[in-house]
Order: sequence, then C-alpha cells, then structure tokens
Amino acid sequence: MNLLNSRVWARALARLAACVLCLGAVHAQQLPLRYFTQQDGLGNLSVMALAQDRAGYLWLGTENGLFRYNGARFERYGRDQGLLQTGITALLAQGDQLWVGTSEGLYRRMGERLVPLQYQGKHLSIWPGQMFATARDGALLFVSARHLYRLTDKPGGAVIEPYFSVRRLKDQPKLEDISSVAVDSGGLWLGCGGSVCRANDAGVTVWGEAAGVPVDYWRTILPAADGTLWARSELRVIALAPGAARFADRAPPGDVIHKASQLSALGDDGAGAVFTNTDTGLARWRDGRWEFFGPGNGLRSAGGVNATLVDREGGLWLGTRGRGLVQWRGYGQWENWNSAQGLQDDVVLSFARDGQGRMHVGSRSGPALLERGALRPIAAHADHQWADQAVDRSGKVWAGTYLGLLFRHDPATGAEVQVAELPPILHLRMDRDGALWIGTSNGVYLLEHPELGGQPRLAPGSAALGDLTDESIYSSCQGANGDLWFISEHLLLQYDGRRWQRHKLLDADGTDSFSTIACAADGTFWIGSAGTGLWRAKMGKVGMELQLEARLPGLALMALHIDRRGWLWMGTDAGIVVRNGERLRRLDQDDGLVWSDVNGRGFYEDADGSMWIATSNGVSRIQHPERLFPLPAVDAVLENVMRGGQYIALQDGASLRWSDEALNFSLASLTYQHRAGLRFRYRLEGLEQGWSQSAAPDIRYASLAPGRYRLQFGVTDVETGTTPALREIGFTVTPPWWRTTTFYALCALALAGAVLAFHRYRIRALTRRTARMEKLVRELVSERTRELEKSQDALRLRAMQDGLTKAWNRAAMMEYLEQEVLRSGELRRPFLVVLLDLDHFKRINDTHGHLAGDCVLREVVARLGGAVRSSDLVGRYGGEEFLLLLPELDQARGKAQLERLRRVIEAAPVPIGDGKAIDVTASFGVKEFDPAKPLTPLELIGQADAALYRAKAQGRNRVVFDGGEA
Repeated sequence: MNLLNSRVWARALARLAACVLCLGAVHAQQLPLRYFTQQDGLGNLSVMALAQDRAGYLWLGTENGLFRYNGARFERYGRDQGLLQTGITALLAQGDQLWVGTSEGLYRRMGERLVPLQYQGKHLSIWPGQMFATARDGALLFVSARHLYRLTDKPGGAVIEPYFSVRRLKDQPKLEDISSVAVDSGGLWLGCGGSVCRANDAGVTVWGEAAGVPVDYWRTILPAADGTLWARSELRVIALAPGAARFADRAPPGDVIHKASQLSALGDDGAGAVFTNTDTGLARWRDGRWEFFGPGNGLRSAGGVNATLVDREGGLWLGTRGRGLVQWRGYGQWENWNSAQGLQDDVVLSFARDGQGRMHVGSRSGPALLERGALRPIAAHADHQWADQAVDRSGKVWAGTYLGLLFRHDPATGAEVQVAELPPILHLRMDRDGALWIGTSNGVYLLEHPELGGQPRLAPGSAALGDLTDESIYSSCQGANGDLWFISEHLLLQYDGRRWQRHKLLDADGTDSFSTIACAADGTFWIGSAGTGLWRAKMGKVGMELQLEARLPGLALMALHIDRRGWLWMGTDAGIVVRNGERLRRLDQDDGLVWSDVNGRGFYEDADGSMWIATSNGVSRIQHPERLFPLPAVDAVLENVMRGGQYIALQDGASLRWSDEALNFSLASLTYQHRAGLRFRYRLEGLEQGWSQSAAPDIRYASLAPGRYRLQFGVTDVETGTTPALREIGFTVTPPWWRTTTFYALCALALAGAVLAFHRYRIRALTRRTARMEKLVRELVSERTRELEKSQDALRLRAMQDGLTKAWNRAAMMEYLEQEVLRSGELRRPFLVVLLDLDHFKRINDTHGHLAGDCVLREVVARLGGAVRSSDLVGRYGGEEFLLLLPELDQARGKAQLERLRRVIEAAPVPIGDGKAIDVTASFGVKEFDPAKPLTPLELIGQADAALYRAKAQGRNRVVFDGGEA
C-alpha cells in the first residue's frame, strides 16, 4: 500500500513539475474566436475533419453528416444525398473533387450527390487520421484497413488498386500496417508498423527507434512548409528537420496530451507555425517553442480539437469534438488581451512603452505591464482611471488620472511617485522638445523638463485666451511646423512656442461638439466629432477653415491617429476605420478586434509599426497594418438554381422549358472575413433594366415568360466600395405547346371562324362596356382600400400616442419595453430604463395654471425628442412622469447621454404665453437591464422608480442609477 502511494505521489509531482515548466510557454491572449453551432445551422457539433475546395467552400465532416459552409449558411449532406453512413472520418478537397471517408465507406462528391466507391465489390473503410493524400500525378492515395490504395480516373471510370505490389509487401511487412499517408516533393511518408516509412522510386526506408521514432501508431504525418516533417501519435509528437538524420522529440511540455482516444491532429499555417491538439485546446510550435491556447484564452473545445484548416485567405478554422466549428478571426494579424489575462479592468484607456521596452496598459482600474505577451498588474494606485500616458526622454512613464493625479513611473526601479494633483487629467503629450503638456478639464498645464522633476504649472501665456476654467482639453497634436494644437468641445487652441491663438469651432448649425484631433504632414488637421463624423481643418487667410470630410452614419467618432505611413485611423463605438488616402476599411470583432467600442486614447503606434487599440473590453494589437491594404477580394458565385423544389444544372446558354413555378437563384460570396458590408447586386436582362441590391443571397423570379434572359450578378462591399467584375449566365425559356407557332396558326383559324359567326359591332360594344366596368371596379376597390389603410394607420397611431404631448403613451411604452427585454436578452446586450419626473410640477400648475403646465409638458417632450438617438424611445408614463428606453447602453456609456438630456431640459426657460417663461428641471431614475440577470418590465420600472425617489431625496435635478450611483 505504501509503495502504491509512493508511485501515485511521484507521478503527481512529475506532472506538477511539467505543468510548472509549461507555464512559461502559455500564450497569454484572449483569442478572437467565433463559434458556429446549431443556432447557425451546423446540425452536429462534433467536427472530425475540415477541407476547403477550389471554389472556396468549407467542408465539415461531423459525426452526423457532411456540411458545406459558404460564409452565410450551412448545408447538410446526409442520407438524402447518398451518404449511407453519416459519421465522417476524413475529408480531402482535390481540385474540383471532394473525397469523403467514413468508417464503412469511401465517397466521391458528384454534383449534389455522394457516390460510394468499392474495391472488389466491397466497401472501403476509412478510419480517423491522415488517411488521404494527393499523389504527385494527381491520383488519390488513401488508407483503408491498414493498406494503402491508389485511385485513378480513367475513361472507363475510377480504378482502385493497391499501391504496393505483393512482392514489395513481402519484402517489407511493415507496409501491411499503414496508419497514415502524406506526400512531399521527394515521395511518400507513411505511418507503418509502429514506425515512420519513406517510400519513393528508390525504395522504402524505415525510420525506427534508432532514428528517434518510438514504436507507436503514427496517425498523422505533416510535411510542413519549412521542410520539417512532423508525425503525431495519440500521445507523442516528433519532428524531422530538413537534412537531419534523426527525429527530435517535440512533445509539448506539461503532460497536455495524456488523455486516451484523443484524435491526433497536425496543421501548418504556411507562415512557419505548426498546430497540434492538446487535451484542452491547441498547441502551436513557433519560433522554437510551444504556445498553448485553451479555456484561459477563450478556446473551449469540449472533447478537444479534432482538425485544423488554414483557408485561402489565411484564416484559421478549428473543428472541435463538442463545440462545433471555431473561426480564429484575424489569425496572424490580431493579438488581444483583457482581464482574463491580467488586466485589472477590461476598460482600457491608454498605452505607453517605457525606456526598457515594456508596454504599460492603462485601464479604468490602474496600469499593467505587458511583456513578452504576458500581463502583470501594477498594484499601486489600482483604483485610479489611467486616462493617458506619455514617456519622457529618460524612459520614465508619466500617467494622469481622471481624478487629476499625475504619476511618474521609473521602469528601472519600479518606483511610482505621485508628482502633482491637478484638475481632472484628460490628455498627456510629450512634445518634440521633451516638454510634457497636460490637458485637463480646466485648461492646459506644462512641465517643461519632466526628466528633471518639478511641478507642472498653467501653460505660460494661456491666460491671454480668456477664461478656460470650463474648457476640457480632450486631445492634442503637434503640426509639421512644430505648433501645438489642443482641442476642446468648441475651441481649437494653437501655440507656436511664443503665443497662443484661439479658434472657434462650429459646424453648419453650430450644435456639434469635437473631442479628438490629429495633425497631418501637409499642415491640415483631422478633427473628430461623435455627432457628425470626420472634419478636415486648415488655416486660411481669414482664419480656420472647417469642412465636413466624411459622415460616418451610425458611428460615433471617438479617437484619431495618423501613422507613419500617413494613414488615418478612426476609432468609433462600432469598430475602427482605416483610411490609406484612397480607400476606407472598417474593422470590428468580425475581423479579430477584441471589442468594437474604441475607448480612451484609442490608438498607440509602436516602434515596429504595429498598432495598439484601446477598447471597453480589453486591448487589441494589429501586428502588420501594412497587410490591411489592398483590400481582400470579394466575389460572387451562383451556388444553385431551383424550380419546384428541384435543383437545375443550369449552364450558360441552356434552355429551360416554361413553367408557372418560380425560378430561384442562390448566390454566395465565399469570403470569410468581414462580411457585414457585403451586398449582392443583380438584374435579369430580358425582364428588368435596373439593378437590385440586397444583403440576402436569394433571388426569386416568378413564372418567367418565354424568351432569352441573362442573369448578371456580383457582390459589393458597401463599407469599402469594393466592386469586383460582374458574372453572368444566359438561358432561354422555351414556350409551352400552347405558345408555339403551330398552336398560334390553329388559333388564328378558329378566330377567323368565330369572327364570321358573330357580329363585329356587338363584340366591340361588349368589349368596351366590359373594359369600362372593370376599370371602374378596380378604381373603386383601390380607392376604398387606400382609405381603409390610411384610417387604420391613423387610428393605431392615435391609440399609441399621448394626446397632449404626442409622445408614446403608457400602453405603447410598456409594449416596447417588453419587446426590448426579449430582444436584449437574446442578443445578450444591455439597455437603460429611465423614469423622468419634472421637479415641482404641481407648483407650476398651482402658480401659473394648468395651461402653463401643458406648455411645459409639450416643450419637455420636444426637447427630449431632439436630443435622444434615433433608436431611443420617449413616452409619457403619467402626469409629469416620462419613461425613456435607451437600447444597447449600459451605465458606463449611458451616463453622459443622460446628463446631456438633463441639461437639455434645464437649458432655457420654457415659454408659457403672455411673454412669460419659467425654469424647468427634472430628476432621473435609471435601471440598467443586465442580460445575465434579466428582470421583467415591471421589475425594471420598479427599480428605476426607486432610483427616481433617491434622486428626489438627494435634491432633485440629477440622474441616479439603481444602486445609488449618481
């Protein structure tokens, strides 16, 4: 018993030691993964094999059927398509061919059918592993029942024959026990009889234990792009370097592949990295070491990763044993980190790289160091919002917080010192002379020689600009001539080293506000507005010239940066937009960005040209911005044609018999990157002149008349303006028998006889009378229908509106609230419920009369309606109480919007007639809907009402959130 315990403890200690060694190789990233499951149309979540064909379709072999994915939807191939055994074990896309292996059969895809192949009248079993390969002459090589076969297409059909002759098998018995096959330029590599074999024209070479190959069942063999040969068994990984005489043990450290019955997978990304699966995720060999990805990085694979695939766009796909298909978005381009990797807070605000090369990441809850891909929190001052950072000439990091604290961090000693306490710090800039400029909520401060210490002071000469105590300095830049530019909500401040100038910023209607600026090399400025978009400014002869350069509909512009290439980077609340001078490209979570809400400073350009991005859910880094352009190609294909529920093999120039059933065309764009902007364009020549555009790839034409047609189609990326060449296919619809020439001749003869039988005058009179009656009936019916529709719409609108203010009434708002609870719960997004009560409204009625009160209610609704977003809803809840719904806002992002609404109400006195006006304020009670802890509409209103009571108790005219935060 003691001996058994000793062995158990020894094994546990050995595994623990291996895990400790493994920790250094863990790749601390938050992977930008997208999971495809049954909700996306993937009927089975155990993906055993992956392949991409020449057209670009992704093929997934699962435990219950074969699936094809076109970027928008999955299509299942099962028994109805000829697949008798639906458990797929292997796939190979070979030119226009697709080969499918199951444990009881080998199939070839022919059209929309899967055709089984036999050898000597028997089905061929294909087991999991590297069982398919393409020979150098194009023939299919496959392993079945431990034997290697060759399939060649010949005029009489497919010919299957054993790859090795009887004599060769007799000379080398290991060739009768094949476990995997791969092909490179020098011949075949085989898992054979517990060894690895090399077979070519010169013969067969066995690599055994003397050559570093332990006796094992080598299930997968991979000739990598760099010439290294990899082999994987259930629990082992070995590799043969180019020119080496012996395999090296490449098993990942940490006992991460010790589980039995784990499918062996190997993959190559074509850029020097090799993948293999582990018990809990994926291991990647790159630059001479293993990196591990698992649940800590966001990769959850249930029973493990069974297959990897790098598509033709360089994207990485993973087939898992229980979590479906996983897309690693932006593979090779994006790196991401958030609180799961060590950030104190997911809300990131700023970056700085210190004199020792370490990246400082500032968050809402303090800074962290990012070094060699791993994050280490800095415990000091963890409660502060690290608003912005800058590095002085000595390599020290300066950081400012929203509370106005200015810190200095010495990377050599790790010491962090509070230098000063100022008004809330919003922005830091180290100019070309090494001086530190500090933008605060009360103007600009300066520390001329930060590396020497000292205290910052109000910028010299800035007092000549007037009172700046209410001006928040959000951003700055230094122009090509050395002038410094600072931006506030409506002002642009210029400092040329001697004196200051003040420039008023106003858009066309004078209502916009500005928050970010970037200086271009040509002396112009790019200025960002959260309301209207991107503005271009320059100094003219008579002052500042401001021109709206680009509207960004639906996007709030938060940050700007001009990189060393002259590219303009725009951070928004829905991703980033990059402009290379000619084209725009939008990037968001679909491309690999950790989160689409850009935050704080927004961008930081590193010395190697990579770009760091601050978001509300962590840090993203674009490793190679130069690869963003040219834009990825998009194209459209005609996927299938159907009529009456049947597929039609439609070729260019084909003839179709006429039918009264609709003709349906399905288009696809086989690109798997950012698809949000894709729109299909099409028209059917012979039927229509104009073009149609739709995000839906399905086209339907009902009962086409006989004639010649040509379908023209393509795909456009409306976000980038990319429009590839159009494709087209022509066809003819032949007339039915009653529309043939013969039938028309018979009809003509019959008509002539009929004309002789009836008097022409009577026929013409009857025809005219019938036409008049039909026209009259149509006009009466049409007019009556329009009147009924208008009446119903008007009644419904009046039933949902408040009669006095024309806001939505209580019943309508309750209906909208129920709908928003359901929608936000499904999308896992928050929203805000707001109860707004006018302060001392009874006093208004008592003092000025109820007519004055009515004027106040109408004016408040008008002001709210002009200030809310188009997606927000304003309704009268009762009396002087109003109910507001603000979709897709949480407490952090909605606070500023609600404060703005409160200020709008109190902005100016409300006219009540007779030249009189009165001041009006309102109290707000707010409840955030949490999709992780959903509440009913009545519960949401009840908690918002409780917050409203707290707002009243705290003095009115304020915004109070549920929980007490004002």
